[in-house]
Amino acid sequence: MRFLTYSEAIAYAEERKSIETRFEEFRALMEEIGNPQGGLTCIHVAGTNGKGSTCRFLYDILKTKYNTVALYTSPHLENPRDRIRINDEWIPEAKFLEYMNKYIDEIERYEVSFVAIFTLFFFLYCREKRPDIAVVEVSLGGRWDTTNVIREPLLSVITTIDFDHMNFFGNTLPEIAREKAGIIKPGCPVLLCNIREEAIGVLEQKAKEEHAPLYHVPEYEDRRGGIVLDGVFYDMHASSYQRMDACFALTAARLCGIDITTEAVREAVAHSFWPGRFETVKKEPLVILDGSHNEEGISALMKEMRDLPRPLIVVFTALADKRGPNMCALLLKEADELIVTEFTHARADTADHLVKQGCTVIRDYREAIAAAIAHAGKDGTVIITGSLYFISAVRSEFIKK
Repeated sequence: MRFLTYSEAIAYAEERKSIETRFEEFRALMEEIGNPQGGLTCIHVAGTNGKGSTCRFLYDILKTKYNTVALYTSPHLENPRDRIRINDEWIPEAKFLEYMNKYIDEIERYEVSFVAIFTLFFFLYCREKRPDIAVVEVSLGGRWDTTNVIREPLLSVITTIDFDHMNFFGNTLPEIAREKAGIIKPGCPVLLCNIREEAIGVLEQKAKEEHAPLYHVPEYEDRRGGIVLDGVFYDMHASSYQRMDACFALTAARLCGIDITTEAVREAVAHSFWPGRFETVKKEPLVILDGSHNEEGISALMKEMRDLPRPLIVVFTALADKRGPNMCALLLKEADELIVTEFTHARADTADHLVKQGCTVIRDYREAIAAAIAHAGKDGTVIITGSLYFISAVRSEFIKK
């Protein structure tokens, strides 16, 4: 099998979304092709919430010191290729096509999934381009995630532990923590961020077993216009949970030898932007996209909602492996109207399962958003939230207008 165009190659990759790549098979594939991840200096980031924003802040901070910085994230928000970037340039279509044609036999033989294809291509691209340093976001969990072929990270970061993907990781925080702890490597430093008490013991024990130097994010002062960390003010016009993610990134950068007090770093933090996280895409009414996809994320979002113009209309949907009804119940406490909707995805939940008494159900998400905008009026607010995959689909429609 060979592909003539990028469109053919990405369509083939999309068809593999239903495949679940086993970690051992993926590691065997990487060994067969020479472990392209070997020798890559990288920071590995796992956690339930805040991974994407933390990675973006950290990526922008690292660019103040290094000439070439790579970034791997999942899922994508604008284009599948935005998962793989070096110095803000996405992997080119031609390079994606080249890799697909070169490794199609291995992809077939090892039953490589959509996500695993991008992990593979990221490490191949880094081996070719040789970035000075890379920030790598875990796609799912940690222990069995395909990014965990990384053997000696410069630093492992675990942002938060909360209930998410319970069908994969278990129904208790210690069980979930054990999966995230899988990125902790022998002798490699690990930074624990906003970890709940029920989970932190598991992570500390894993670090002890691996003789991994353990660090915790220090206390900081949270202000609406930024944060104060160790006496230094970092200006940023972001949500409170993004300000927390910035603190994670700053602490990680400092552990990696960067002077985070410089003007260049403060400028990088001030201008760092990660789409789909409390992102304003329309002004009248105010329309905000936010990829809060579990209870912890929704609770953080609700704190921001309290200061927004009213009426406040929320459009919500989620994946079926989340606690969607619980998130719906939380949103009902703050929204003037909650519209539950649906979108097309293999793991998407149904409105019938998500809905709680007091919600409005509009199954077509485009109609749901149109109704929300009408109900908000010129002076109100619409929050569109839930699955990051949902936010990706919605965002593309707002941005192209």
